[in-house]
Amino acid sequence: MRSVLSRKVSPRLRCLISANTTSSTAIRGGIGSGSLNRRMFSAYTEDFDSDKKTALVLGSQGVLGKTLTKHLSRNLGMSVIGADVVVVGEDESSSLDAFIPIPTLDDKHPPGLGEMTEALASGLCQVMEDGRDIDVIICAAGSWQSDPEAPTTTSSDEDFIAGARSFGENIDAMMATNLYPVLAAGYAANRFMAEEGLFVVIGATAALSPTPGMLGYGLGKSGAHHFVQTLGEISGKSATTKSRRRKARKLRRNNEYLDTLSVVGILPTTIDTPSNRKAMPDHDFSQWTQPEDIAKEIGTWIHMPPMRPHSGGLVKVFPNKSGGASFNLVR
Repeated sequence: MRSVLSRKVSPRLRCLISANTTSSTAIRGGIGSGSLNRRMFSAYTEDFDSDKKTALVLGSQGVLGKTLTKHLSRNLGMSVIGADVVVVGEDESSSLDAFIPIPTLDDKHPPGLGEMTEALASGLCQVMEDGRDIDVIICAAGSWQSDPEAPTTTSSDEDFIAGARSFGENIDAMMATNLYPVLAAGYAANRFMAEEGLFVVIGATAALSPTPGMLGYGLGKSGAHHFVQTLGEISGKSATTKSRRRKARKLRRNNEYLDTLSVVGILPTTIDTPSNRKAMPDHDFSQWTQPEDIAKEIGTWIHMPPMRPHSGGLVKVFPNKSGGASFNLVR
């Protein structure tokens, strides 16, 4: 086995990968597929505190993900498991107690949903082998791409065929980053979610309506919203009709965690990150949501379950002029 993360990262965290290759590119960069379906990625830690509540953060290496892991670990005293296509660097400090690498080949070839789900499930079986549960799952993974240029009636055959691949790769990438992690985490919840669990998905305000110019992004985020509303309605804390409640009770008979699960979507407009500032330098940054405000709100829901919105709810977030942010239930 070859160590991916050393103790220079964190005295609590170690992550190993064993594969039928010695190439480091297999776990670096974007999201991939292909021959990785036969490789096994495993993650574990030596000092996992069984007395603490546990959180799983997908997209833990992004700006929002790092903010969340720091808040959960340092301010709420939770054990935090990270999962991402980008591994923790050897010279990087970390608030994680364990890390699960998601396989990737390169930026243009994302993994299928099956490969991503299997990688997460395999990693969790290693980390959670002592029988402990996950109290909180947060899907903070995501990315944005605009639509590639569409063909016209005057496009050449060569340009038309090349454009077809670009179109497909754009949709694949947006689904792999904005929807597949949510679905993979939803599958994992069936095995590991604790009672009174909290499942949070970072959606997007833009995906509440049509998204011209960014079809793939809209498909991915609206799919994530649909997951939140669907799983939320199955849970025992939904706000729905009596007939739907009766149907939901039948669906969750073999999954007791669903009786007390809260599933909530948080929908920012734009999160204030270095990459967003670089991409949109002329925008008013004061109108963007700070990652810390999202982390604090989720922390409140963890610490005070009665403050959580109804299960299946979509919550829009926007900054206040006086500082902080407001979270308003929209669906």
